[in-house]
Amino acid sequence: MDQSASRRSFLTGVGAAATAGLAGCTGLGFGDQTLTMIDWGYVYSNDVIEAFEERHGVTVERQAAQGSAETLAQLRAGRADYDLVPLGNYAVTPAMEEGYLQPLDLDQVPAYDDVFDFLKADYFEQDGEVYGIPRSFGQTPLAVNTDIVEQDVTALADLWTEPLAGVVGGRDDARLQVLYRNAAKGEPLNPTRADDVDFDSLRTDLIDRLELTSGLWNNGGESEQLLRSEEVGVQPVWNYVIQSMQSDGIPVERVYPSEGTKAWFIQHCIRDGAENPELAHTFIQEWHTQMGYKSLMEPSNIAVPNEQVFSEQDVEKAAYGLDDPDQFIYEEPKPQPLIEQYTETWNRAKTEADL
Repeated sequence: MDQSASRRSFLTGVGAAATAGLAGCTGLGFGDQTLTMIDWGYVYSNDVIEAFEERHGVTVERQAAQGSAETLAQLRAGRADYDLVPLGNYAVTPAMEEGYLQPLDLDQVPAYDDVFDFLKADYFEQDGEVYGIPRSFGQTPLAVNTDIVEQDVTALADLWTEPLAGVVGGRDDARLQVLYRNAAKGEPLNPTRADDVDFDSLRTDLIDRLELTSGLWNNGGESEQLLRSEEVGVQPVWNYVIQSMQSDGIPVERVYPSEGTKAWFIQHCIRDGAENPELAHTFIQEWHTQMGYKSLMEPSNIAVPNEQVFSEQDVEKAAYGLDDPDQFIYEEPKPQPLIEQYTETWNRAKTEADL
């Protein structure tokens, strides 16, 4: 056995023993601390939160998050005084570089060793320290209502074709729309300099896409409503939305685009200056070892990206579309001035397309 494997086995055993001990000795080490977090409401079931509170004799307070961009904005404005903050992969780098996060003590999170290697992005690191641990992983394939869409849809490029005019939908998000456009048109997915972007060509392509569009949305509920009302027949959307509609007998097929499927992963991060960092580390560890599967993965079909979870639950990666990591495309970190230029270009395109 190599040293890393030995360390993993030892630390996992220590973590399990500590958890068992704490379960029988409420509050050991934490007193009456309160763990504060901001996160999406669908992530945690009340049962696992209550069990965590009972195991450790603590209180967990959650604030609803609207998205990674808004959470980052709250950090910048000094309004996100939480211990735990979830951030999308693209948002960790600016939060880290701007000093809003503290490095994670991986010795307190031995489960990190079993997080999928392809999600341990180098842009989560600075000076040899890690600032984000992947918490959940999902995809946004194309949802295609076969009662409305008659042609075969196999690619993101199909969203630019005339036969789909009036039935296409999409998220009202400049960064994502640029990513889809770059994938569909064969452009570099994540340029990092404005000088590398032809903004006139980009605006033209976005206008072309918008002129075929019948509806834009800002969140999962809106995206699902557009599909259920049949105002939209095809659009990129989260897997859980497709699953919900299929369970209700709605003829929506899941299509993984030939250019690659947009994937997302959310990181557990700890705010710089957090009041209870030790408790936050314990929460992250137990998310991977006992809370995540029950709270998110089993009910919502959103993966906890950890080898141990899949092994212990006897679940195949293919069931979550994780058997071929090379099929994924990601929105990666980029400079704020470039994001602002994307937003300006997207807004101009919407105006010219009269949306």
